[in-house]
Amino acid sequence: MDIVAPLVKTGVISEAANLWLAIPIGFIFGFGLYHAGFTDSRRIARAFYLKDVGVPVVMFAAIVTGMLGLWLLSLIGFIDTSHMYYLPTYLKPMAVGGLLFGVGMAVGGFCPGTAAASVATGRVDAMVFVVGFLGGSILFGDLFPVWGDFYNSDYRGVYRLDELFGMNIGSVVLILVIASVAGSLFMRLGQHYFWPTPQEEGLAPAQVLKYEVPLVVLALAIAGVMAVFPTERFLNNSASSWYIIQKQALPAPAQPPRVKATSRVEEHPQPALAPKPAGAEGC
Repeated sequence: MDIVAPLVKTGVISEAANLWLAIPIGFIFGFGLYHAGFTDSRRIARAFYLKDVGVPVVMFAAIVTGMLGLWLLSLIGFIDTSHMYYLPTYLKPMAVGGLLFGVGMAVGGFCPGTAAASVATGRVDAMVFVVGFLGGSILFGDLFPVWGDFYNSDYRGVYRLDELFGMNIGSVVLILVIASVAGSLFMRLGQHYFWPTPQEEGLAPAQVLKYEVPLVVLALAIAGVMAVFPTERFLNNSASSWYIIQKQALPAPAQPPRVKATSRVEEHPQPALAPKPAGAEGC
């Protein structure tokens, strides 16, 4: 949880509690994936053909929920974003990796997280996919000297959209919420126009609107208020993160304390040596 919720670093929970929390969080995450349809490889694959846009719509909803939730928790002081890890950008390697990831997801119908959740449901295709990506990970590690230089190339630091475009961070959040809502609506309209789905396969449009419209209005309202809210607390950099805008140097190793010379007479002085006999200086 240290990446998204640095509760250990801020002293809210202990290291042991942080590890134990992974179990219920994993069950909740898998439960959500299952009921969102993400454990069905056919549904995920249909998203790439725009036959079923439920997967990208859920992802848009997760982005908006996570973004607004993180901001609100930061503003009330529950999460200190200065302790969070900000993923740096390696542009070309990430572009190639994203392309390979997308091809694999389109062909296999899973990503690592959805595949693990699908294995719990007993799906054989998910088990094959897990074996495949584990084997690929081992191969990537074994052959890392071959492409290691490319993997670490084209470093661009940490990008934040408000700094990139010179805008207030609240305005950027509002724009992203509007873009997510608009993108979801356009994809839904496109699916309905090109690939109409029988109503028995899902909720009727009226039912969908009944559940989604209040949530969309709430997200837009929160983002609108946050667009004019002071953001100094959210951007608190009192404790620097490992990555901010550019890579920071490793801290210098601690040096052992140096003992200062003193002129005090030792409490237990050594006994005086007996004088040498005459003529013994040359011995």
